[in-house]
Amino acid sequence: MFNRLCYTLKNRKGFTLVELMVVVVIIGILAAIAVPLYNNSQQTAERRAVEANLRIIDGAISQYQANNSGGNPTDLAALVGTYLQSTPTGPGSATYSVGGTPLRGLVSGTVGGKTFSAGTSLSSTMWD
Repeated sequence: MFNRLCYTLKNRKGFTLVELMVVVVIIGILAAIAVPLYNNSQQTAERRAVEANLRIIDGAISQYQANNSGGNPTDLAALVGTYLQSTPTGPGSATYSVGGTPLRGLVSGTVGGKTFSAGTSLSSTMWD
């Protein structure tokens, strides 16, 4: 019985240290590829959320201009209630402001240290 157990343990096959190290290296490479892709997808999602909010604010500015002989709102609060249900928020710590020259409304949003801005049409969207 004891000899049989020793024989079984002796012939048992397992992974060598080299095989285990290869697996660890492969997992490390996959992690090195996946983490930047995940971070980029988060930034893209935040940017798209800011763009969507800018479109909403831009539409509210256009309505404000139509009702006020082409004048621009002085700030975002002037749009809330009549043209916007509430002040747009997010993603994260994004902030939005409205201002500009009498000829052109400008709305901007800041998130993650980057500022996104648009005039009264999103064809003039600029990225800083």
